Amino acid sequence: MGRMLALCGFEVQRVFKQPRSWVLMFLLPIFFTFVFGGITSTPELVKTKLVVVDEDGTLLSQALVEKLNREELYAVSLVQSVNEAQTLVQEKKAAGSVVVPKGYQENYIAGQKAEVVFQHGPDLAISIGIRQWLDDALAQTAVQMKATTLWSDQIGSLAWQEPYAQFVSAAGQYEVTVEAEAIAKGKQGEQMNSSAQRAVGFAIMFVMMSMLPVTGAILEARKSGVWYRMMAVPATRLQILGGYMLSFFVTGWLQFAILMGFSSVLFGVEWGNWFAQFVLVSAFLLCVVGLGMLIAGFVRSTEQQMAFGSLLILSTCMLGGVYWPLDIVSETMRKAADFTPQKWAIDGFTELIARGGGLGDVVGPVAVLLGFAVVFLVVGVKRVRYE
Repeated sequence: MGRMLALCGFEVQRVFKQPRSWVLMFLLPIFFTFVFGGITSTPELVKTKLVVVDEDGTLLSQALVEKLNREELYAVSLVQSVNEAQTLVQEKKAAGSVVVPKGYQENYIAGQKAEVVFQHGPDLAISIGIRQWLDDALAQTAVQMKATTLWSDQIGSLAWQEPYAQFVSAAGQYEVTVEAEAIAKGKQGEQMNSSAQRAVGFAIMFVMMSMLPVTGAILEARKSGVWYRMMAVPATRLQILGGYMLSFFVTGWLQFAILMGFSSVLFGVEWGNWFAQFVLVSAFLLCVVGLGMLIAGFVRSTEQQMAFGSLLILSTCMLGGVYWPLDIVSETMRKAADFTPQKWAIDGFTELIARGGGLGDVVGPVAVLLGFAVVFLVVGVKRVRYE
């Protein structure tokens, strides 16, 4: 046991003495989390710039302009002429223009259909939404004018402006807003936010990438002759191999624990139940160590291991939902993701971080990860060449 711990301590120190290990294990995952997590700054709502020409200049046209100006999605500015509005749109200083023509209010008073002119450039993606908003606003105004006319007839007043103002003011107090909320049992439908998702995803990916050169220590030892000299010391093969594997596991845990701490402090990620996290991360690391041993057992050099291992890890990270949620891919791809350990690790972290789960909630992902670990370790250990 002492020889195993001594070998483990030597290998862990060897890894952390190399500057490139710090870059791959810590600096890159933190940097990628910043860049792709959208957490370096708070995103602001980008408003669509619209210019409005009020040729009518009446109570109803001004009410339409004011209503448009209250919309959070649009940045509205008034201009004096149609030509000026068209110029701003052509020069891409405005996304579109809305022209309220003369006779707008008179059409409503006469019970006729009123229209406005909406013009935009060919690259305005939300033009359909703006047209729909204008149609709804015109239809609402028509209903309000009809109600105002009936109200004026009831009170025997010929002036419609005052009843209209009172009606619109009263209606504004009862604007209906709809709040959508997904209903699921407990917190079953909740997902990690962008910061947590990127922190977890890049931690998983870079722990797996870092494990390639770490497990490649066996290949380096065999190439340099250290492996064969260790075979001559009074230590069993189990002790030597166990010392290496323990060092891989400890190195992975140190990396993951430091990344968890950084993500909590810098990005505000709450990792949830720590005991459940310990079990989940340990199962994942056993799987990663097994995968590294498996790859090392089928290649002859560290260069081959890095090339083949990087290709395998990056492709399975894409398939397993590290870079994007699996909800956006096809059913076939989601089924294929079940054969990657990254998918089950992501599922486990989602249960703990987003849904406040405990150890009982990650039993499934942990069991699958341990299944992967057993297969990888059995095959990888059998492929280790001692002579």
